[in-house]
Amino acid sequence: MKIILVIALTVFAVPCEADMLVTASKYNRMHERSISFLSINPRRTSWCGAFLAFVAKRSSRQPPPNPNMAVSWKSFGKPVFFRSARRGDVVVIRSGRRFHVSLFDHFDQRRQYVYLFGGNQSNRVQLSRYRASSVVAVRR
Repeated sequence: MKIILVIALTVFAVPCEADMLVTASKYNRMHERSISFLSINPRRTSWCGAFLAFVAKRSSRQPPPNPNMAVSWKSFGKPVFFRSARRGDVVVIRSGRRFHVSLFDHFDQRRQYVYLFGGNQSNRVQLSRYRASSVVAVRR
């Protein structure tokens, strides 16, 4: 009986990275005016990293040092080849001099765009589209 239970738990286990996406999805469409639980001022601080740190902790993952800085997520977990990204992987993108961090959802059909779910995307938690060429790191 114990062997069957172990096999069942292994087969039906949800990967940690998918866990993070499930946790983050609970806050879908939440506006930055409603994020007091992050203990930051969204008008002064880019809060994508703070939101992801909150999600990581709720998913039993350890955020990187200085998680409020999106670029610090380049050291989270283990590196993954961009083309091998899976739902829930952490993705760091660059836009000019700034960085943004979010969770991978999917590629578009031609893989020119990537759809990411995260905070501080048009002032809320939501799924947004970014150019695939802006991705600088994928972590699992």
